[in-house]
Amino acid sequence: MPDTPRAFISHASEDKSRFVIEFATKLREVGINAWVDAWEIRAGDSLVRKVFSQGIDEADVLIVVLSVTSVTKPWVLEELDAAVIRRIQDGTRLIPVLIDDVSVPAGLRHLRWVSVPALGLDGAVADIAGTLFGSALAPPLGSPPAYTRRTPQLVSNAVDDAVLGAAIDLILMNGAGGYGAEHLLERVRDLDLTSVLVEEAISSLAEQRIVEVERSFGGTFITRLKPRPWLAAMAARGLNVDELHDQLLTHLVNYSTTAGFDAADDETIDALVRVLELDGLISRPSRTLDGTAHARATVAGQRLAREL
Repeated sequence: MPDTPRAFISHASEDKSRFVIEFATKLREVGINAWVDAWEIRAGDSLVRKVFSQGIDEADVLIVVLSVTSVTKPWVLEELDAAVIRRIQDGTRLIPVLIDDVSVPAGLRHLRWVSVPALGLDGAVADIAGTLFGSALAPPLGSPPAYTRRTPQLVSNAVDDAVLGAAIDLILMNGAGGYGAEHLLERVRDLDLTSVLVEEAISSLAEQRIVEVERSFGGTFITRLKPRPWLAAMAARGLNVDELHDQLLTHLVNYSTTAGFDAADDETIDALVRVLELDGLISRPSRTLDGTAHARATVAGQRLAREL
């Protein structure tokens, strides 16, 4: 399409004064060289030569104005036939413009048309200009939410991973408790998350058996992580979890209590105790008010400790 596209406007003479002249004028105002017979054909000119040889043949785009009058005019239908042939032969753009509620001729029904009653005159001109000059119909793309640019560390879903990371931070700072969307959202404010997304992530993490939750009329709250996900998270943050596991098992074999074992934070120690119990290496622990666990090593735990 040239910088100044030439548009031939096919229309019924009855529509010239009520629509076509103003329409063509506005097209020219936006850089489209609209060809209208009233402006191009002078006394003594050949109508056929002007319309078909100069108007249609030299046009970059063919605009057919459809009205209750034009759809019945033999002359307009001849121009339409020529326009359709031109489109078939060399791909010239053909744009139907409806100014009345009429049935679109069969040869144009496969095309997207411009409705003046729906868009208004200025809207129709803007639509055609956008088509000819290649402007996008869709609004411009903005930047994706910040959380989509964050590389997940623990789980594959970016939102779940961000919320999980926030929950871990809060537990490390304040201990196990009840952390709802409001608390978590404060930790991930720079990631463009919403409370709805955070609440959904809490439920998703609970369904994946990664976190333990409490539900109330105020919402769903993360209380802590399941023991194995917690230890995996600590390992991802650089903690030597395997070494701590073995050290704590040896400590429990010797003392039957976690008292005096301070090689890690309380939540990690508690997660290790729960894993040792799940693996059958210690008996079911009891806990005092300060969180200290008391448990005896099982035979399997004692044997494993001797091998360490």
